[in-house]
Amino acid sequence: MAQTDFSLSLELLTGIDVGDPEDLENAPTPLVRDILRSWKKPLCQLTDWEIGRLVAQHDGYPYVLDLVWPKLRVDPLFEGAYYPGDVLSLLIQADLEIWADRPGYKAELGILYHRALKRPAEENDTFRKTLNLPDSDATVN
Repeated sequence: MAQTDFSLSLELLTGIDVGDPEDLENAPTPLVRDILRSWKKPLCQLTDWEIGRLVAQHDGYPYVLDLVWPKLRVDPLFEGAYYPGDVLSLLIQADLEIWADRPGYKAELGILYHRALKRPAEENDTFRKTLNLPDSDATVN
C-alpha cells in the first residue's frame, strides 16, 4: 500500500477536478458545497467534522481511510461530525468495495469495534444504538 501524502488535496490525489464549490450549478446544496470544499483542501487541514462528512458520504476513499485510521487507532470512538463513534459505525456498515484498496483496515475493524464496546456506557451509548446493539447494562435472559 502506497503512503498517502496528506499535504495534497483529494483533487490532486485523484486527478479529479470537482469544480467550484461556490457555483450553485456545480454544488446545489450546502452538503455538496461542504464536500467539494473538503476535496480542495490538503488532507492534513481537514477538520474532524470534514472527515466525518466525507466518511458519511462515502467519499474520498481510499485516501480518507488513510487519514482517519490513525485517529481510530488512538480512539475508536473518534467523533467525526455527529456523535462519539460515528466514523467507526459508518465504516462497520459500509459497502465492502471501500476496502478494495485497503484490506488491512477491513481486517482491523473488529479490533476497533471491540475496543469501542469496552468503553464506558456513557461514551459508547450512541455508537451501540446505531449498530442496533443492546445497552451495555442490558441483561441476557
